[in-house]
Amino acid sequence: MEASGLKEDRKKVFKRAFFMAGGTLTSRILGLFRDMALAALFDRAVTDAWTAAFRLPNLFRRLFGEGSLSVSFIPVFIGAQAEDPSGNRAHNLVNAIYTLLLIFLGGLTLWGIISMEPLLKLLLADNYVLDVEKWNLTVRMARIMFGFVFFVCSYAYFMGILNALGSFALPALAPALLNIAMLVFTFMPAHWFPEMGDGLAWGVFVGGVLQAAVLWWALRLRNYLPRFGRQIWNSDVRLVLKNMVPGLLGTGLLQLATLVNLHFASGLGEGALSYIYWADRLLELPLSLVAVSLGAALLPTLSDLAHRKQLTQFQNVMREHFLLNLYLAWPAAIGLFCLAQPIVEVLFYRGHFSASDVAATAMVLKVYAASLIVVSSVRVLVPSFYAVKNTWIPAATSVLGLGLHIGMAPLWIESMGLQGLVISSLVAATVQLALVMALMNRFAVSMQWKVIAKELSKILLAGFLMAAVAISASGWLTEIASSLVKSALLTVVILVCALVYGFSSLKMKIEQAHFLLDYLKRKRNS
Repeated sequence: MEASGLKEDRKKVFKRAFFMAGGTLTSRILGLFRDMALAALFDRAVTDAWTAAFRLPNLFRRLFGEGSLSVSFIPVFIGAQAEDPSGNRAHNLVNAIYTLLLIFLGGLTLWGIISMEPLLKLLLADNYVLDVEKWNLTVRMARIMFGFVFFVCSYAYFMGILNALGSFALPALAPALLNIAMLVFTFMPAHWFPEMGDGLAWGVFVGGVLQAAVLWWALRLRNYLPRFGRQIWNSDVRLVLKNMVPGLLGTGLLQLATLVNLHFASGLGEGALSYIYWADRLLELPLSLVAVSLGAALLPTLSDLAHRKQLTQFQNVMREHFLLNLYLAWPAAIGLFCLAQPIVEVLFYRGHFSASDVAATAMVLKVYAASLIVVSSVRVLVPSFYAVKNTWIPAATSVLGLGLHIGMAPLWIESMGLQGLVISSLVAATVQLALVMALMNRFAVSMQWKVIAKELSKILLAGFLMAAVAISASGWLTEIASSLVKSALLTVVILVCALVYGFSSLKMKIEQAHFLLDYLKRKRNS
């Protein structure tokens, strides 16, 4: 019975993650086209300004939307549904949180637009602020884009409700509208707008409106559309806010790390902000497809198991999906590291994007490739704490990681420049992962690390076999001059690497490989 339950839970989580990954992949591909256009059509002064201006609205999106609110809301919402089958309690919770969110977001957005100049002066290095033309462009774009905060946080709350109701595909697909809007506005003629760069900023704002509107309609069809209400205080709301405080601290500190990098990178010369942004976007593709999708899909299942006190099942589901994450993230990290330069050349090497831009972005991408394993592991392990309503451990480990990064970064930068900054982030994230793993047995669930290590050794070996192919191909790929030929050969190399990894996994009888193969066969036959 227990094995059957584990199998069903694994199928349920993976199905949700698969739908999320499908929607996310669509959105990320569109986002990649947008980034390619941004790199080719604008010089580094404009791309640096856009990156700096977008950092604040993006931070508030993750902080109040996808971060502490959703992970605090979903377990309480699921508990309310289970304890009150009529649905009244769950509806009251949805309306109350939405009312508080609207009041808060309205004030925050207005404050951000008014206070943008002093805010950016705090965040950016002095030599960035002294570049008057670049500074004025950054402030103007940031003010336009800050209106995005209101709509994208509303979208993220709508996504949390739909995820709790078992809907994952549409919320994951909705950000594609943001990327479509940004891509369209990127190609609009500059003279259509009062100032250079305004089109890039308005694309963000319009995209935020569109993705919120799609989920608003989805919730309306499911009769769970949040409404502004007067009764905004009850025990469920108090529990969400109580759980949210440490989660807000943990997520906030994680996002503050991006502001620390913004400050340090803005003082490292023209292009540094852009190089980090493009490398981060390439990292986010496998990270969001694997770890974020698994983490978001895991939370409702783990919350339900914790509520029903099925601790053995909770443990098994957590261990299975931690290994599944590593099985998928490991080859992605190897590919990004070994093929960093040809990947960057194929995607960005045109227009305003020069050979020196390729070298700098590839260098950052190699460090980020190593961090993919670390960051994805944290993303998959942390939901186990949230599911048992322990939001303090993720917060505490984030505090320690951020403090370590702030202390180390100046030393690394002094000796290694931009590369030192991203290495400092990697070291801090590794320390956070070690702390999370060490504290899981006591505060969340026993993971049976010896069992994991046995399976992990086979996954590592399959990855090393794939790495041999990727390394041998990387050298001659960079020598090819034709971008079209290079693109075709890079695609072939990636497919060969995937086949080597998959075939060796099956030969070594790695359970995750057989699970994925069986799942794909069922999808094809259904």
